[in-house]
Amino acid sequence: MNLIKIQSSKDPLIAQVPELYESAFPEAERTDTERFLWMIDHCQEMSFYAITEDDDFCGMAVVFELGICRYLLYLATLDIHRNKGLSALTLRLLREESNLPIIGEVEPPTDDITRRRIAFYERNGFHVELEDPRILNDAHLDPSCVLMLISTHPLSDADECQRRVVDTIYKPMQAEEV
Repeated sequence: MNLIKIQSSKDPLIAQVPELYESAFPEAERTDTERFLWMIDHCQEMSFYAITEDDDFCGMAVVFELGICRYLLYLATLDIHRNKGLSALTLRLLREESNLPIIGEVEPPTDDITRRRIAFYERNGFHVELEDPRILNDAHLDPSCVLMLISTHPLSDADECQRRVVDTIYKPMQAEEV
C-alpha cells in the first residue's frame, strides 16, 4: 500500500474521488464536490492523500495541518478494498509523519455502525477527547449533525484546536462562492 500526496485536482488518481466522496460521506458531513476538488488546489493547509495498491486507487485521506494539531477530515476506501487493513495502515502512516496529535470527528455510538467506527479508531490509537465539542458542533450548518471529537493524544488546548478547524476548514467549506 502507498499513501501518495496529491497536489492537483487534475491528477489522474482523482478520477474516482467524486464517486467515493459522495458515496462514503453523508451529505451533512460534506461540502459540494466541486468545492472539495477546488480545495485540493487552493487550500495550502490541506493534504490530500490517495491510498493506492499496485498503482490502483483504493481510497483517500484528507488531513489539514493546523499548527498545534492535524485534523483528519476524511478517510475512506472503495467498497472493493474495505476490510483489507488499508485504513488502519493509512492511520499508522499519518501518525508516523508528525508528532502532532491527529484529531477528527465521529458520530456518537447510537447503533452498530457508529460503535464499530469508534472501536476502529480506538484500535488505531485514538480516544474520545470530547463527547460534545461545543465549538465544532455549533459551527455545523446542520444542527442535527452532532459529533464527538477524537484524538491520538490528549489535547493541551482542545478549544483552540476546534477554533482552528472552524476557521481553516468549516468556514471555507461553507462559503457561498468558490
